[in-house]
Amino acid sequence: MLETVASLNLVHRRDYLDDPEPLRDAYRESETLFAKLQAFRTSPDTDSTVREEPIEYDDNVPF
Repeated sequence: MLETVASLNLVHRRDYLDDPEPLRDAYRESETLFAKLQAFRTSPDTDSTVREEPIEYDDNVPF
């Protein structure tokens, strides 16, 4: 994501686009994505794996 934002800044500085609105939209969305990624990283639920109870098998099966 960092590379994408840096590329957006280069495009803006070098005036590759006449209308900077698509850059602004992408930058706003990158801020939202970054906030979600940070929230995910700092979430308190560190062990969210799904586990099942072990099944006991009958050793006297004829096959």
